[in-house]
Amino acid sequence: MSAGGYGGGPVEPDEPDGLNSSDGSDGPNGPNGSAGPDGSGDPGERGGEPRGAGEPGGDGGPGSPGGDGGSEDLGGRDGFGDFGEFEEEFGGFGPGPDGPPPQVTADIGAITEANEEFYAAAEAGDLDRLGAIWLAGPFEASVQCVHPGWAPVFGREDVLRSWAVVCANTPFLQFFLTDVRIDVVDRIAVVSLTENIITDMSAGSSEEDPGFIAGGRATTINIFRRTDEGWRLWMHHASAVMESVEE
Repeated sequence: MSAGGYGGGPVEPDEPDGLNSSDGSDGPNGPNGSAGPDGSGDPGERGGEPRGAGEPGGDGGPGSPGGDGGSEDLGGRDGFGDFGEFEEEFGGFGPGPDGPPPQVTADIGAITEANEEFYAAAEAGDLDRLGAIWLAGPFEASVQCVHPGWAPVFGREDVLRSWAVVCANTPFLQFFLTDVRIDVVDRIAVVSLTENIITDMSAGSSEEDPGFIAGGRATTINIFRRTDEGWRLWMHHASAVMESVEE
């Protein structure tokens, strides 16, 4: 497989919009509205409002939102909250003596089946099966797909259309999956793997130009969401692995 990826040509990305950014300019009475040398805050006005010691923008009391006088005691937590609470909320699972809990084991089995069905449907060029595995419903606008060498495709409808292009331009497509790793956190599953791809690049060929069989690899991330109907593919990102060329 060439670096351009399998099936069809790359989609040209739209021109990016300009980035909005602040100019970072300081207030009329000093950088960041800092207080005067005596720490009283009288000279340290920003926008015409005086700020006293210990208030935001001043140099006063310890632990104040803009102060320099010390740091607040967070009681063992950092500024982003306690990770233990995050882990409990999102269902982080530690390894047990006999492996993952039964629910996680069941999820991994179902995710493995969904992942394999995705590639089997792509190999068969079956758009109905592909449509069944890709996420539908409230989150379908957030569906994303990146084919090797293509610009990102967003939204369920456009993603399925991109696979129709791949299938139409690739008479033969076969995946051998290696380095498969599955991580499950609550309703989200991340599958990382290597796609070892064999393709028939004879689309549009003739007797004079019969085409050729190509092979290549892509490092891939597939993200699934758990729905009432089972695990559905939410995001697929495949990046071609450049093969070294011997001189």
